[in-house]
Amino acid sequence: MYCQKTAHQRIPYGLNSGIHNFYFMQKQVKLQAKETAATNRDFYNLFRPIAPGIDVIGKVAQVISGLTEAVTIWHITQSEMAGSSKFLSISISIVAMILVVALLELGGRKFLQVLTRALVWKRLQNAWYIGLFIIVSGITIGMGVLSFRMSTNGINYAFMSNVPVGMTFDNQALETNYQTRIQSINEQANQELALLRENHQGVLASTEAQYNARILALRGKVKSYEQKLAAGHKWAGSQANKYRKQANSLITESAEKQSKQQRAYGKQLDTWKQHKAAAIDREEQRLEAAVNKGERAMLARHDAKRKDASFWGNLFSFFVGFSVILAFICIISVEVYRRGAGIEVAYEELEKADSIPLLFWQGMTGRVDNFFRRKAERFAQIPNSAPDRSSRIGFDYPSGLPVAETEQEY
Repeated sequence: MYCQKTAHQRIPYGLNSGIHNFYFMQKQVKLQAKETAATNRDFYNLFRPIAPGIDVIGKVAQVISGLTEAVTIWHITQSEMAGSSKFLSISISIVAMILVVALLELGGRKFLQVLTRALVWKRLQNAWYIGLFIIVSGITIGMGVLSFRMSTNGINYAFMSNVPVGMTFDNQALETNYQTRIQSINEQANQELALLRENHQGVLASTEAQYNARILALRGKVKSYEQKLAAGHKWAGSQANKYRKQANSLITESAEKQSKQQRAYGKQLDTWKQHKAAAIDREEQRLEAAVNKGERAMLARHDAKRKDASFWGNLFSFFVGFSVILAFICIISVEVYRRGAGIEVAYEELEKADSIPLLFWQGMTGRVDNFFRRKAERFAQIPNSAPDRSSRIGFDYPSGLPVAETEQEY
């Protein structure tokens, strides 16, 4: 079967229909919504002053919901892509925010409008209406719940995420002060120890010198009397023994006194060690007390920040949740107002001209296709068909003019 193309050229009808359908599907159209006049003037006059306000409130509430959803998506993507490059993480975050907000807010608004119109205008006439109504209802409920959860939980998470987690008290300054004081204690203790040793050595040397002088004097007398005894004076022997015993007694007394002095020095060393250890213990206790005080103050500040974040997060979560519900109510209220006033929304398809990038793309692909087609035909040695001189220039629009019988469809 064929269809008319020109007065002297025919093409298969099915091919012509396929080309026509292809260009019809490729045609870009846009929908233009038009509202009919109100049929219920009393209802219209009563609620008309607040109807635009309800619509604006609903859109503002959706803007608030969209912003909180964007915040949630931003935090999720940034936390999950913390190890990636900054440019990549920011780009993906922005794209994800745009897609999610457009899906939930714009899609939710359109879906809820259609559902409300189907109910208020009682358009559920058969199974096809009801089936698609159920599907759209399920999608709308899912988007509504997701929007509510993301908005409320997201804003709460945004506040709570600003509170630092796993905080540790910085005791570096306290440690530095502690080390300085310990060094001072050690220096002072070393000076005291050197003084004790010096005093002890002086006492030992003085005692030894005193006893050595007395012992040497007695030994001189012993030697003198031994010489007299050797000279024949027998009485000198008893004197020599007497002074010898005194000298030996002084040696024993000197040793005992030095032993006492050594024990006294040992006690002084023990006292010195105790004082040093006590001073170090006091500094350690002071450091521990300062660290504990700082940690308690830090925890108190952290708890205060967490309470503030929880308070503001819950408050804004309630506000955002109310905004989401308010947006739904306003969308439904606008449709109820239109139904009460008898205003119907009709959509008209308007053909939209092709964009310049699309025209450029079609021209470029056409030229590339023609170029390679000619090369292929030349390679396959296919003769060029002579052009039909009777072909019409321009587009082949259907004509309502009568044609010859031989040019009608078969």
